[in-house]
Amino acid sequence: MSVPAQSAPDGSADPADEASDWRTLWVTTGAVASMFALGAVAQSTYIFAAFVPGWQAVSVVSRVIVNALTVLVLVAVLALWRQPHRITRLGKMLGAVLAGLIAALARVALQVLLGVYPAFGPKTVVAEALTGAAIGVGSSVLGTWVMMSRRRLRAEVRERVRTTHAVETAVQALEDEEIRVRREVADGLHSSMQQRLVLVTARLDGALARLAAAGAPARDLATLREVRTEIENVREQDVRQMSRLLYPDQLEIGMVPAVRALLRRVPPAIATHLEVDEELRALDDPAAPELSQAERLLAVRVVEEAVSNALRHGTPTELDVRLGVNRTGIALRVRDDGGGFDPAAVTRSGTKRLAERLSIVGGRLDVKGVLGVGTEVVATLPVDALRGR
Repeated sequence: MSVPAQSAPDGSADPADEASDWRTLWVTTGAVASMFALGAVAQSTYIFAAFVPGWQAVSVVSRVIVNALTVLVLVAVLALWRQPHRITRLGKMLGAVLAGLIAALARVALQVLLGVYPAFGPKTVVAEALTGAAIGVGSSVLGTWVMMSRRRLRAEVRERVRTTHAVETAVQALEDEEIRVRREVADGLHSSMQQRLVLVTARLDGALARLAAAGAPARDLATLREVRTEIENVREQDVRQMSRLLYPDQLEIGMVPAVRALLRRVPPAIATHLEVDEELRALDDPAAPELSQAERLLAVRVVEEAVSNALRHGTPTELDVRLGVNRTGIALRVRDDGGGFDPAAVTRSGTKRLAERLSIVGGRLDVKGVLGVGTEVVATLPVDALRGR
């Protein structure tokens, strides 16, 4: 994920953002002031001229010119006096008020220079000064508020992006570490542990042969043979199964091969069906894989948990596994025709942990069971290769 441009090392704003903020201030102030200026012309033309003696002779064109020049003066003052980025909000607002007052004085001066009124007395000066001040201060304060709101919103968005990026980086680091630990432990179990157990079995075989030749009691020999058989079972089943649980077979090749290897361990009496979408095959292509090891592992763990629960808690005759792709990631579905379960009477543990794990990366896990009908596990797992498509 890319993070938007940050502030410069000295704390100043990004030049492009700063220029955009100033344009926002000028355009907003100019637009609001222009609307108020046109309103003032209409007011003096159609209202004051009807009730104030002498105002009938005031030129509409000259008033429009004066007000247009006043708006330009207001924007020019704001453009020439660029408030420092670090100035407080109160300082920015006071600057906006000052710019509005300067524009009001300029408006009165332009009316005098252009001879807008036949008789420009003290009352007219006060009225026009107050009107200009209201228009100038109101417009510049509003423009400044819009600029500050824009800056605040941009800062909030960037902070959220930074937070999201930090969380994603942390999750990725944890996933990479989990993959490393799982692989190392699985390799250790598969190689070191199994080799040690093979050596122990070989030494037991030798000891049994010597004891039998020496005429040891049959009961002791039988006990040692039971121990030897138990060790062999542990090596062949428990250690190998634990190794597969930690790091499934064929995972290095791809998710689909790992799921196939998992289903091959299902008892032959249970029919298994695997359906894989072509788009998922493309993502999981060993020649150019787009799925990370963490994504593969989590997807296989979902299928493995669903299959294990079906075998452990139900008596299915058929297992149906579907691997597909939706708009944002992998879509998994495992359905069995076992005994199902009553959701109100079952406390989930493994699937609950998987659901929590999926939620961390933005995924979801749903388990639906009906007594006497079967169970369906549906999961979605967002993947980086599909984000933003």
